Amino acid sequence: MHTYYKWIILLVATLSQTASTFVTYGMGPVASFYQMEWHLTSFQTGLIVSAVNIGPIFSMLFFGYLMDKKGEKQIIGWGSIFLGLCTFLLIPVNHYTTLLVVLIVVGFWYGSAQTGGSTAIVKWFPDKHRGLAIGIRQTGIPIGGALASFILTYLYHHSHLTAVHGAQGFVAIGGGLLFLLMYQEPKQQNTAAAPIPFKEKMKAIKDNRALYPIFFVGIVMMSLQMILIAHLMSYLHQEGGYSLTAAGKYLSLVLLGGMVGRIALAWLSDRYFAQKREHLLIIVMLATFVMVACMPVVLHANSLMMLFCGVMGFFALGWYSLYIASVTEQSDPQSVGLTVSAALTINQFFIVLAPSIYGLLVTILSSHQMALDIVAMMVIVGAFYLSRTTNRSFSSESSVK
Repeated sequence: MHTYYKWIILLVATLSQTASTFVTYGMGPVASFYQMEWHLTSFQTGLIVSAVNIGPIFSMLFFGYLMDKKGEKQIIGWGSIFLGLCTFLLIPVNHYTTLLVVLIVVGFWYGSAQTGGSTAIVKWFPDKHRGLAIGIRQTGIPIGGALASFILTYLYHHSHLTAVHGAQGFVAIGGGLLFLLMYQEPKQQNTAAAPIPFKEKMKAIKDNRALYPIFFVGIVMMSLQMILIAHLMSYLHQEGGYSLTAAGKYLSLVLLGGMVGRIALAWLSDRYFAQKREHLLIIVMLATFVMVACMPVVLHANSLMMLFCGVMGFFALGWYSLYIASVTEQSDPQSVGLTVSAALTINQFFIVLAPSIYGLLVTILSSHQMALDIVAMMVIVGAFYLSRTTNRSFSSESSVK
C-alpha cells in the first residue's frame, strides 16, 4: 500500500502546487489587466508581479522550521486556504498602494506551498525516484501559470476583475482542502528526538560548507531563469527583429522545454547520478552556457529557432529539480524543511531583483547581448565553483574507501 500511496501523495502535492501557483503566476496576466484599467506605467505594472514575489521572503524560513517540527499537512493545507482567503481581499481594492500591500500578504502565504511541497516529497521518496518525484511536482508551477494565463484572461474579457480574483481564491482554497483531506505524514516520521531550536538549526546550515556552492548555483541559475522569462521577448524583438507575437511563441517553447527538462533531468539523475546529482547539475550548467552563447548565431536562423528554444528551456529551466534534490541530500535529516527554505529564500531575493538588474545592465550597455553574456559568465563561475567542491568531496570519499 505504501508503495502505491506515495504516488497518490505526489499527485496531491502537484495539484496543491498548481492551485497555489494559479494565484501567484496568475498575477502576471492580472498585472496587465490593472495596467489597462488603472492606466499604470510599465514600472508600476512590474511592481505588481514583484510584490507577490516579495511575500515569500518573509515566510519561507518560518514555514520551513514549522514543517520540520510539525510536519507538512496542516501548514501546506491551511497555508493554501489562507492564500485563497487573502486573494479575496483584492476584490474591493481600488487604490494602487493598497493593492501592493495586499499582494505582499498574499505572497506571504505562498511561502508554505513553495517550501512544503519539496519537503513532503523528500519524506515520501527517501531515495529511489526522489529526483523524478520532485521533477513531477515542479511541473505544477508551469501548469498553474499556463492555466492562470488562459482561464483568468477569459474571465477578465467575459466578466470583471472580481471574477478573476474570485476564481484565484477558490482554486487556492480547493488546493488547500485537497491537501488536508488526502495528505498523510509518513509513518517513519515523528521520532521522539528532542527538537532542535531554530537558532541552532540556522547555525548548522551556515556551518554546512557543502551547501554554499549549491546555494550559489541557485542564485545564478534562478537569475538567468527569471531574466529569460521577463526579457526574452524584448531580446528577440530588439536583437532579432521578431514581432512580439513570434517572440511570445518562442518564449512558450522555452517554458515547455523547461517543463520537460524538470522531469527528464530528474529521471536521469535518479537512474545514472544517484548520490552524485551535482555532476549532472554541472553538465546542465555547461549546456546552458553553450545555449546562451550560441543565441546570436541562431537568432536569425528561423528554421532552427523553434528547436533551439525548446532545448535551451530544457537546460536553463529544467535544472531546478536537480537543485532541490541536491539541497535536500546535503541537508541534515532533521533540518530538511529549514534548509530548503533557506535555499528558496536566497533564490527569492534574486527572483525579485534579477529582472530589474538585467534591465539596468541593458540600459547601461545599450545591448541585450552584452548583458546576457555577463549572466552566462556567472553560470560558468557557478559550474566551476560547484565542480571544485564536488570533486574534492568525491576524492575524499574515495580515499576513505
